[in-house]
Amino acid sequence: MKRLIFKSSLLIVLLTCNLILVQAQDYPVSDPTNAGGWIANNYLSDEFNGTTLDKTKWWILGEDGDYRSKWKGRAPGQFAPNNVRVENGDLILSTKWEPSFTFLNEKQDGTFYGGTATAADKSMPITQACILSERFFKYGYMEVRCKLADAPVTGAFWTTGYHSEIDMVENYGKRPIGNPKNQNADLEKKYRTNIINWDPETTSTSNWKKETVLAERVASDYFVYGFEWDKDYVKIYFNGTLIRQATRQELETADQWRLFYPQEVWLDTEVFSWYGLPAMADLNTPAEFKIDYVRIWQKEITPPNFDALGFEGPFNFQGRSSNWYSAGTVNWRMKNDKAATGDLSLRFKNTGTLSGNYTMYSPYGAINLPTGSNEIKMKVWIDPSITVNKIRVILNNPFANIDLNISGVEKGKWVEVSKTFSRASASNLSLTNGDRIAVQLQSGDVTGSNILLYVDDISFKFDNSKVLDIPKVTEHSFQIFPNPTKENLTIVSPDNGKIKIYNSLGTIVKKVEKTSESQTFSVSDLAKGIYFMTLTNANSVTTKSQKLIVQ
Repeated sequence: MKRLIFKSSLLIVLLTCNLILVQAQDYPVSDPTNAGGWIANNYLSDEFNGTTLDKTKWWILGEDGDYRSKWKGRAPGQFAPNNVRVENGDLILSTKWEPSFTFLNEKQDGTFYGGTATAADKSMPITQACILSERFFKYGYMEVRCKLADAPVTGAFWTTGYHSEIDMVENYGKRPIGNPKNQNADLEKKYRTNIINWDPETTSTSNWKKETVLAERVASDYFVYGFEWDKDYVKIYFNGTLIRQATRQELETADQWRLFYPQEVWLDTEVFSWYGLPAMADLNTPAEFKIDYVRIWQKEITPPNFDALGFEGPFNFQGRSSNWYSAGTVNWRMKNDKAATGDLSLRFKNTGTLSGNYTMYSPYGAINLPTGSNEIKMKVWIDPSITVNKIRVILNNPFANIDLNISGVEKGKWVEVSKTFSRASASNLSLTNGDRIAVQLQSGDVTGSNILLYVDDISFKFDNSKVLDIPKVTEHSFQIFPNPTKENLTIVSPDNGKIKIYNSLGTIVKKVEKTSESQTFSVSDLAKGIYFMTLTNANSVTTKSQKLIVQ
């Protein structure tokens, strides 16, 4: 934790005790007794101890020139990898006045990086910093302890998902010298939170934006900001105190609830021209946004392997996660209004005449199919008022067009269709031009004016990237203790059979043969973390998975 200097020795004692509590507890500052039943998601949480960033959890935007087709910063500021460091228990994201930096010769929102609206002239050579999580999650409590930079820049703790964004913290540190935009002093005390809708079908009025003026400047000290995201509500906390909440029903009434999709976590610094851009004098010393920790808890841990082919979330592949995407003018959308299974499906909706091809893409390198014969299956739902002859699936590398005939399927209900195919070589896993899957609707294959079509649950008979599912039934049929455990675990059940322990990726990491009603075995070979455990008896019946915590 941070070393803080105070005028009063009594205050030192009180705050030191508070810091020890924050460091030691496993639960949100707003719920120190864990009445909410929170479980830490250690795949996303980070204390930022050590001297380097944990690259299994985060990636730095701009490192090795790679932005992964993401954002490059709010111009004139540009994200620069040299502005990210871990030091003295903090993640530090710096903003610098850096004329020697090689800025991209491109515009963001009408302004050149490092320059102005009219010239890439390095007249505003501002470099900033951003890191982004390698994994997504859905629902939970997000908490950050941080100190905003004492400069005319923002510090942000936020998430993005499919066509959606949550700004848990987006605070501005200090007005520029001379206050050129004539901003009120309260700007430096504002705690800003937003829920942003990026769906091309709706307008900016579908955003939820809230500000709370705090008693102190946000750059004056470290504060704890919390945000609870539930399927039915959101809550905003400051230093453990609830300051605002809204129900899903309230936000849906205003068309402002867009929190259906898994989210990835961002930490960054930005410039806001409407508040006033920093001048060189404002950045004589680099401005530092200091993050003590990021902690995320959930009621049930979300593994990174969402069912992307079932449109439940992003693809998790080669150590990274990335979503389906299409051009904004293409009417394929992941939606929650009709699904064969799960919460989401892929919808095509259009009023009027179609012209051309309409395609939804997975990321490059996200598909890993073996060589030889294979079979693809998917479920489709077609509105009774239209006729659709086929859906085309395109595999990229090696290239293949797979046309699924759906002209004769029953309309107004989910129907599974399939097609066999063969490829002479296995998937190329390149992240720039490797194998990917695309779902395409061609205008010549559709008859009707009000087009409504859904796709869900795509699968391949042979798929090297398929993560093992953890089998489930309705009831537990065994007990385990102690849980959490460090070394030994005891399982009690009248059934004998095969015990399987899975990590959060769905990979089997340990197998044990159960031969007695009560059996104890060691788990000391497992790394600290959260696992899932099943028991399959002699009749091949598998229990519902139970959560196991190894400390």
